[in-house]
Amino acid sequence: MWVWHGDARAAAVVGGSLVLALTIACLLGLSVPALIHALRLDPRIAAGPATLALADIGTIVVYFTLASTFL
Repeated sequence: MWVWHGDARAAAVVGGSLVLALTIACLLGLSVPALIHALRLDPRIAAGPATLALADIGTIVVYFTLASTFL
């Protein structure tokens, strides 16, 4: 994976963004339902869509930030 199309920086950005995106998604998957439960809202209804939307936004932000910084 370190040499991807002859560009190690691009491979590092893609690999790093995958690792960070998975980490962010896991943290959000744990914290958003806990926060919704702490606010005494129904976590079955709001946790899924809220977590997925925040994870998608976090993934895009991480990828574009790493790409604009290192490429």
